[in-house]
Amino acid sequence: MKNQLQLQKFLFEDNPSRLDLLNYPKEKGLPSECYTISIYRNHSFELIENTIYPYLAFSETSVKFEYSDYDDSLSFFNLNFASDLLILWIDFSRYRIENVDSFIEERMNFLKKKYKKPILFIPFGHHFKLNDKQVVVYNLDKVEDRLGDKFVDLRLEKFSGTKLSSLSCLEVSKEIGLNYIPSLLKPNLKGIIVDLDNTLYKGVLGEDGIDGVILTQGHRNLQSTLKKLKEKGFFLCIASKNNEQDVIDLFNKREDFPLSLDDFTKIYANWNSKSESIGLISNYLNVNTDSLLFIDDNTGELHSVTNAHPNIHILLANNDANITNNILNNYPGLLKLNVKAEDSLRQKDTQSNEARNKIINLLSKEEYFADLKMQLEYCVNDIQQSDRIAELANKTNQFIFSYKRYSLNEVENLVKDKRSAVISISLRDRLSDSGIIGGVIISEKNKVGILEECFISCRALGRGIDDTIVLGAVKIGLDYLNLHSFEAKCIKGERNTPALNFFNKYLSNYNMSNKFDYQLPDELIKIIVKKGI
Repeated sequence: MKNQLQLQKFLFEDNPSRLDLLNYPKEKGLPSECYTISIYRNHSFELIENTIYPYLAFSETSVKFEYSDYDDSLSFFNLNFASDLLILWIDFSRYRIENVDSFIEERMNFLKKKYKKPILFIPFGHHFKLNDKQVVVYNLDKVEDRLGDKFVDLRLEKFSGTKLSSLSCLEVSKEIGLNYIPSLLKPNLKGIIVDLDNTLYKGVLGEDGIDGVILTQGHRNLQSTLKKLKEKGFFLCIASKNNEQDVIDLFNKREDFPLSLDDFTKIYANWNSKSESIGLISNYLNVNTDSLLFIDDNTGELHSVTNAHPNIHILLANNDANITNNILNNYPGLLKLNVKAEDSLRQKDTQSNEARNKIINLLSKEEYFADLKMQLEYCVNDIQQSDRIAELANKTNQFIFSYKRYSLNEVENLVKDKRSAVISISLRDRLSDSGIIGGVIISEKNKVGILEECFISCRALGRGIDDTIVLGAVKIGLDYLNLHSFEAKCIKGERNTPALNFFNKYLSNYNMSNKFDYQLPDELIKIIVKKGI
């Protein structure tokens, strides 16, 4: 925790120079997994790399960069197609092409046939809009607007290898090190837990009263940022040492607050330890604490919480809320490159789980299903759902069998392959529409169905139909491929105990000689099956 808070201060309060960033000691204790990033360029990226490591350390991301030769033709020779991420770093002021957009589109189509992982495209000298989910474009317009005539430095180009100024390279280093690289290589965070006093406003509610706490402009900006993050699908919760009724009255009466009670998925305002409240929030959301960010103005509270939950992410709220807001706007894991329909459903769906748990304890199994009116929809090889399937494959950690982490391109190729079945699973009941909550991928090898991967969002589990969600998808996938024999495997990961327990109970006996035999319980649940390609 100490190193992380020191790094936070260094990056966001000390205004480090290039030399400061170069001299900052590389952080110890980063994850042992090291990602490989290929840089394909026609101007120098080295100025970016030289200053990016403190930002990557703050994002807890270990990275090794590999470089192409300088290439204006974008032929993509000698590219490591096994790298985890490709950055296209292209200076378009070097081109004299009449229709540069058509040239880029043609080169991208060629590249995507060979490279299946995410691509970060950073153009200089031309603004691009690509309607392509595999390729993320980071245009430098905002950097140019901020720096004005300091955006480029043609005097030093022959020494630096790029027209971009040193200040521009610092901006790019920060942006991709904190935001783009973590979001492209790692799962997003899932929730934000905030303290109240001297964090969301200035003052202490219990001492200053509802009208006495002050909403500075910085705190207004911070609350607005949190509200936007909630609207993008992040859970927003409170862990505060206050009386619960005082907190409820505060948000009901302070009409100047951008945040309202409805923005919070769960509120724990009591005098218990915040680590206890955070543990309860984690259980309520059904997510691991390493998917949560905790914001508090008290280092002692942060220390206590990280002792209890070592993997939780932390942000020390500053006296100047504008600084806190700047950190939050650049906090690794909070950049969502694609906001999907399921993001807007997440809060209501999770809150509905509380009502479901009460119902299941009061009714018989048959009464429970009759009351909730559950509906499961399986779609096989629907190309329109590839993006959501790829997202789930990359962010699911607890209920996942093989950690294959398919890219969008890989999912689309599987959908088009006649020997594969990609089954998306959607769930709804009278309380909420959960959207697409999981995926199962089966391939045919020697007339045997191989369960390549299974991943289910944890918010959809525990409703009494876990077996139907997974086994029903397997049944439908095998029927689609006209297969009877079935083989399933599950590997042990750091956090997939729920998946292992399920596998051991339902699937561990299946090998190549076993016939899969499962009947969908359509007398209890409405089952819909749709087929794409």
